[in-house]
Order: sequence, then structure tokens, then C-alpha cells
Amino acid sequence: MFSVNEIAVATGGRLIGLASGNITGISTDSRSVIPGQLFVPLRGEHFDGHTFIKEVTDKGVTAILAEENWLKGHSIPDSVAGIAVKNSLKALGDLAAEWRNRFDMPIIGVTGSNGKTTVKEMLGSILVLTGQGLKTTGNLNNLIGVPQMLFQLRPEHCWVVLEMGMSESGEIDRLASITAPRVGIVLNALPAHLQSMGTVEAVAAAKGELLHRISDGGLAVVNADDSRVASLSQNPSARRISFGIDRGEVRAGKIESLGLDGQRFQIITPHGEATVHLKACGRHNIYNALAATAALHETVELATIAKGLENFTPYKGRFQIEQLEGITFIDDSYNANPASTKAALETLKQLAPEGRSIAILGDMLELGEHEAEAHRGVGAVAGRNVDHLYLLGKRMVKYALEGALLADMPAESVFCGKDHSEIALEVFKTMKNGDVILFKGSRGMAMEKVSTELKNLMRQPKGE
Repeated sequence: MFSVNEIAVATGGRLIGLASGNITGISTDSRSVIPGQLFVPLRGEHFDGHTFIKEVTDKGVTAILAEENWLKGHSIPDSVAGIAVKNSLKALGDLAAEWRNRFDMPIIGVTGSNGKTTVKEMLGSILVLTGQGLKTTGNLNNLIGVPQMLFQLRPEHCWVVLEMGMSESGEIDRLASITAPRVGIVLNALPAHLQSMGTVEAVAAAKGELLHRISDGGLAVVNADDSRVASLSQNPSARRISFGIDRGEVRAGKIESLGLDGQRFQIITPHGEATVHLKACGRHNIYNALAATAALHETVELATIAKGLENFTPYKGRFQIEQLEGITFIDDSYNANPASTKAALETLKQLAPEGRSIAILGDMLELGEHEAEAHRGVGAVAGRNVDHLYLLGKRMVKYALEGALLADMPAESVFCGKDHSEIALEVFKTMKNGDVILFKGSRGMAMEKVSTELKNLMRQPKGE
């Protein structure tokens, strides 16, 4: 993979001790690193990977990267090759960029407040029909995860799709500088990470950093229906295409809801039209499909795009539908912000035309001074769209409850729980055949636990 000397050059590091030997892989985890790999210790708010250097060298690791400040008070064994750098996180990214530059293949970068994972999965579902590729797994979409994805690049890969997440300005710029994407997609800019970003305009600007890093002659893909995204600037040497339901060069027409079976619509592109049956519900997923189409319509046949979209099934925790004993579960618990929660609530109502619509909502986090207004707004949408509302978390219980009641939702239709188990038990006692239940909240609220406990209650043997 790398020689020790190549690592030093790529990271601008200073060699310590032995400089011979080749590195077969890169690891930032002292628990799983193995001999032959380079160990890169990272610093976090509550940990410092440098404290595990002795542990990994005792396990047989013979190459480590370490920060100069740490080395002032510590040493590494004489038998270990060391590379001293100013910042290990930056060095990890620099090394990933060096590895990426050894491959000539199109990289697609995807960012936005909502839909990154879904669009990544849609792109993968399409591109796998053209050849072998690599796409982001799990939550490897940050300054640590994206380099880890790049280190998986191999000559047999024909394409790469990478999610790019952020919590503050400058992060997307760094990720894009490491990955050098040929195509950059900005899906939307919505109220998320406001605790660190302050305003939605700042969120849009941070997402837009991707467009300035697209390679010359590459393609910028933007949401024409999101005015903040549509007005973003880009690398002037890259091309641009827009998508949207109401406007854009790639649009949707003849939208038809198929209930729990998803939706059918027509994709309209500059190169033709195709009808798609998407096994995913909600207007937001039409936008996701259009974004994937816009990114690929110049290089992949429209028939292949349509087939790939029809093969797509929702990712775990992203509006994933499951039916059990006459009850429909909608797991949208992976994360939440005001826009995604409102979209989920509005879609829920459409999916329960006969049965009752039930929303189980947990707090939306990282909204800073906007949290009261945001939760009241979600409560108001819930009050207008669902039959029964279950709330968990101090923000939902205080502010969303206010919003729901102001929207004339009957007080007896709202239940505020103290934990996941209490809500699951309360739903279990009152649920009826045909109910459609949505689970939604920020990742830290782990709302999937309510779903799991409710299913466990349903599977218990019935009494005589």
C-alpha cells in the first residue's frame, strides 16, 4: 500500500527510527490494528489515541504516526518506524488523498441536510448495474470516516460514491479536497446543526463548499427547488445541472402515490423520459431519485437509471416500512431535523387512509436557540396530520406538545413518556389492526428502541 518513506512524504512528516518496510493498511483503532498496518492515533474531546501507542507496539505493530507535541514528552520503541506530524487528523486526510490520487475513477460526493444516505444508496443501486464500485458504509462520512473509505479503493473499482457530513464550516471543503470528486451533489440546506452553524444560510454555504472542489470539467448537481442551494457558486470550470419537482433540468411528472408500495412518477431529463416505480414513500424520496438521476444521466443510460431506482429499497432507519400482525411500522429513526420530521409526518398521513396514524417522536438535537420554535412547528404539523402522538424528551414534551395542542389536537390524543419502555407499553395497550406507526427522532434519542420493545410485546405469548 505505502512505504514508510511514502507516508512521510505524503504527510509532510519527520521520520523517526526505522524507515524500511511496507504498510499493508491504515488503522485508527488500537483494538483492531494488526501487524503490518500503520497506527494513526487521533485526539477526541474525551480521548487521545496516543495513550495506546505502547499497547499497539506490544501487539506487534511496527509503524506509527504521532504528533510532535506528544513526542516531546514520550518516546517510541527503537524497533518501530515513526512518522512525526503536527496534526494526526490532517495527516490521515493527506494520506487518504495520496491513495485516492493513485486511481483514475469518478468519485461522486453527496451532501445536504437530508437524504445523503438515501441518495448514496440510490446511486449505488444504479451504478452496480454498470460494474463494481465503492460506497460509504455506516456513518463513515466525516473527517475520520471518509479517509477510511478511501483506503478501501482498489483497481477493480469503477466508481465511488461518498457521503460528506458536516457540523461546522470548513469540514466539507476539507473532505472534498481529500476526495477530489468529479461530481458533487448538494441536496438541500435545512435547519440542522444550528447550534454550531447559527443560520440556514450558513448551513447552505458550508454544504456549498463541495461545489468549489469539483474537478475541472466535472459536474455540480443542485436542487432547483431550494433557493439557497440553487444560488450557490461553484468551480467555474465545472458544469452544472439542476433537479427539482417544480423546476430544474431533471424533473418529476405524473406523480402517483401507491400507498405502502411506494410511488410511481415520470423522470424528465434533457436526454429523455422514463417511468419509475419507486419502492419508497414521500415527496422527499422523489427529490432523492431526481438527484441521483441528474448526477448520472450523462454517463448512464436512462433505462439503467430507472432499473436501478426500481431495485432500490429504503436503508435501515430511513423510512423503512415493515408490517407485523396487521400493524405497519415506519422506522425513520436514524436521525431527525425539523424539515425531515415534518416531511415524515405528512407522508405518514397519506399512508394511513383507513387505519390510524400514530407518530412516536423523540427530541431533535443540535438546534441551539432555535429548538423551541422548531419543536413547536413539528408539534403543529403532527397535530394536523396524525391521530395519536407520543412524545419523548424534554424538548418534545414541552414545545411539541404546545404546538400540537395549538393545532387543535385533542389532549387525550397526546401521550408524553418518560422512557422508551413506557411509550412502547402505552402504544401496545391501545393499538388496533390497521394502525400505521412512525418512529422518528435524532440519533441520540435512539427511537428504534421503542419499535423493538413494541415488537417484543406483540410477540409475547397471548394469555388464555
